[in-house]
Amino acid sequence: MLKISEDKRDTIIAKLKQDIDAANAYYEETIEPAVMERYAIFHADKDYYRKMFPRLSKRCEITSTDVQDTIESTMPVLMKTFFGSTDVVTIQGADGTDEDSDRAEKMQELINYELQQNKFFMKFYRWAKDALITNLGIIKVDWDREYKEVQKTITMDAEAYAQYRPQAEAMGIKVNAAETNPAGGINVTYTAQELAKNRPRVMNLMASEFRFSLDATRLEDADFVAHRKIVSIDYLRMQGESGMYQNVEEVAQKAVAPHYTTLDTQNNEYIDEQPNRTDTGRQKVELYECYVNLNMSDDPDGRLTPMIVTVSNGVILRCEENTYERNPFFVLSPRVEPHHIWPETGFTDLIAQVQHSKTAIIRQMIYNIAQGNDSKMAIDTAALVDINDVLNNAQFIRVKGNVSEALQPLPAAQLQSWTFNMLEYLDTVKENRTGITKYNQGLDSNSLNKTATGISIITQQSNQRLELIARIFAETGLTELFRFLIKLNQLFINEELVIRLTNGPMKIDPSDLDGSFDLIVNAGMGAGAKQTNLQNLQMVRELSTQLAEVGLSGPQQWYNLAKRIIEEVGFKNVDDFLIDPSQMAAQMPQQGEQETAGEDSKTTIRSAITDAPWQVQMQFWQKLGFDVTPQMFTEQVAQKVLSSAADAQAKADASRGDVMHDRLQQANLARPRGGGRMAGTTSNAGAQAGGSTGALEPASQYNGTMAGNAAGSTTAGVSSY
Repeated sequence: MLKISEDKRDTIIAKLKQDIDAANAYYEETIEPAVMERYAIFHADKDYYRKMFPRLSKRCEITSTDVQDTIESTMPVLMKTFFGSTDVVTIQGADGTDEDSDRAEKMQELINYELQQNKFFMKFYRWAKDALITNLGIIKVDWDREYKEVQKTITMDAEAYAQYRPQAEAMGIKVNAAETNPAGGINVTYTAQELAKNRPRVMNLMASEFRFSLDATRLEDADFVAHRKIVSIDYLRMQGESGMYQNVEEVAQKAVAPHYTTLDTQNNEYIDEQPNRTDTGRQKVELYECYVNLNMSDDPDGRLTPMIVTVSNGVILRCEENTYERNPFFVLSPRVEPHHIWPETGFTDLIAQVQHSKTAIIRQMIYNIAQGNDSKMAIDTAALVDINDVLNNAQFIRVKGNVSEALQPLPAAQLQSWTFNMLEYLDTVKENRTGITKYNQGLDSNSLNKTATGISIITQQSNQRLELIARIFAETGLTELFRFLIKLNQLFINEELVIRLTNGPMKIDPSDLDGSFDLIVNAGMGAGAKQTNLQNLQMVRELSTQLAEVGLSGPQQWYNLAKRIIEEVGFKNVDDFLIDPSQMAAQMPQQGEQETAGEDSKTTIRSAITDAPWQVQMQFWQKLGFDVTPQMFTEQVAQKVLSSAADAQAKADASRGDVMHDRLQQANLARPRGGGRMAGTTSNAGAQAGGSTGALEPASQYNGTMAGNAAGSTTAGVSSY
């Protein structure tokens, strides 16, 4: 917290009072009436429709719920879009290097983990639903750091303990015990503060808790944005004890009952009840956490500084510089109006007129049907014995003379056929405005008689509006949220941490979070487009097969394709099905070292065997199950003689000069091989790896090799194994 003078404190309070009063007036005059009306329409509130249709409400109070039905049908599609298998917002390294990509991947995993810890599914559900109903969903993100007390014991010598004790007391570390151990050292038991929580915190806000300057066109550029809270004095005292707030008792002395808005009371009808005056801690006060640009210097023309100032009842509880470098509020709106933070028309307004019209028509229809089913009677009192028989709905009605003359039902107007046509027209208007159709919801029975391709085209066309809403959510609120979370992690994570992933733990060092990152909104994330995406991926698979034949597609590209197909199917844990080729490449050096050690031992064994007489070698390979003949070993001896001669000749050539050496080498490579192909040729891969001998194959594989080499020789040398 900054230390400021009394004069500066009074100046700040005066400026904040002007900002708060202006923001409150704008909220109560413009924002809250629109929000209250939209909530009433969403809930199909009967009191709201009593004022709209006073005469019809006396006859029938049934209301249409088109707004609620449409929004509830929209939410599953949006939630599946944002919480499916693919990340809607992807973090990428700005430089494009491998190191930058690794940092981006760790940042992506860290933010996904932090959102999971915040139960972001339900936070986003409320955020998006508020946006659809009121036209502005609001969340706030700040950093939550908590410590817990833990007991620890360390051992030190007497001299170190003498220096440690005063330092520990100066740092606020409580030494609980100091005992001498048998070795002569001192076991010191102390209480230390250990970091228990160090992550971002996401919270939903109601419209009544959010204030901003009315002249702002973009939230991030507003000079004044505030979080309005209703808190107890006891809460302020706890914050004061932790060092978060100052001047708490001054607020308690000046405390007045908070001003509750209409939305506050609608959300909690008992919120304005007076607390027990004998317990001051239960008394409520209005608190504003202001993110404001202020001139903190004495120069009237000084630059504005982003500040966070918390005030209540004209008292500053906390004043600090805004290290976030922006306000921590993020808004969603399904309809975007340029130069407006709060759009005047929203998703609810698209359907409101349809709901009003259907409510009026349905009430008239029900009243008409009620008249037909419970028709009125015309009676001739002179032809009745006692009129009370009719009034009391008696089982027997006594008449004088002809019954049809004494009692006669009044004719009722028939329900006109165009009434139903009007309802169908209103449903069509609603579908055209919102994009939510019977095809989206799987409610059109006639679609069973249509082709799958036709239904797919109709569904894709109707999904376009939903895709636009999802894209707006991703490009505005969600992208800004991710950018802010990157900033918070870079600011406040100052020690190594381990997060839990589906495929195991991941260690993250603060240095892994450095650098610049780009945020990419994944294209084609459309609601209901997975089947189309899968069909397109099958086309890509066929293309990749052709590219692989010419070397333009390899294991990594096939892995990426398979990963995307699995994600589109709906499985998020791709590692359960695939192995990343990059991970296999990292493991290959270790496996190579093990294989090299194994090959060395095998080479030693092979050398010992091949140096033995050919009769011994023949018995050895036959015991192992190989089909060998004496001719093989005869050719092997000849091959060794030729190899020795070639080596000797090569050494002689080296002494005569490089030119002659190259010519003799070429002649050596082109020398005739007995019978058309000499067994154990040095061009064989196994011979190159293991010298004159190579790895042996079982008899079945050996016979296959014999067949393959029949055109060149009658046998294959042992060294070719």
